Amino acid sequence: MNHEQFKDEFSRRDLMLRAAVGAAGLGVVAVMLGGCGSSRKSHAALPGVDWPDGGLNRPAPRPMPSPVKPGTPSLQLPGGVIPRSEWARGNVIPARMTRAKPYYRITIHHDGMDTFTSTDKAAAAQRLESIRNAHLNRPGEPFGDIGYHYIIDPAGRVWQGRPLEWQGAHVAKTNEGNLGICCLGNFMQQRPSQAQLMALDQFVVAQMARYRVSPGNVFTHRELGQTVCPGDNLQPYIADSRRSGKIAQA
Repeated sequence: MNHEQFKDEFSRRDLMLRAAVGAAGLGVVAVMLGGCGSSRKSHAALPGVDWPDGGLNRPAPRPMPSPVKPGTPSLQLPGGVIPRSEWARGNVIPARMTRAKPYYRITIHHDGMDTFTSTDKAAAAQRLESIRNAHLNRPGEPFGDIGYHYIIDPAGRVWQGRPLEWQGAHVAKTNEGNLGICCLGNFMQQRPSQAQLMALDQFVVAQMARYRVSPGNVFTHRELGQTVCPGDNLQPYIADSRRSGKIAQA
């Protein structure tokens, strides 16, 4: 190999090495993002909602009708749900959101933050606001509001999250017609309270009846993407509830 051939070969290998290092760097950045959508090996204090493109059991896409018109009964807040006016310190940002289409599936989450067991209403409200702020300031893809439609705290209270007229932001590429329900806490590190589980069962069944959602269209986040959400201490409960008929159409 002469001198010029050696220079050409060295340049080619240098470019290949730089490309490989660049790709590895992107992987490192991806692992650093955590939260509800984090991989099994990562965790963050606030929900980064970092979703991969792939999915495990992602439902097949189906033709979707036009967005639901505001004011229709299916978009009204169910009785007993604490309205967002009691906790949210800001309004939604419509420019960052999409109008909701009819709901036909439900996905259950945990917030994936630090352990949370408080039954104090003010503490739950503060937790919700911290999640909303994290979603509004999400690097690269800020949301227009908290990503979930409903949130259940350890005392069993159900809180309004994102208004129903707006499509949720809780499962990547599977948000159309998908009602997002989140339980406060990190169920990789703790167990949900009995009050929380009872409220989750009752509320999910009520929403299944309201939107005519079949048991086969009630998912956990990890069943739709590469994530630990809703945690190892809640996932088996949801699976058992489907098998036993506890989560069933009313």
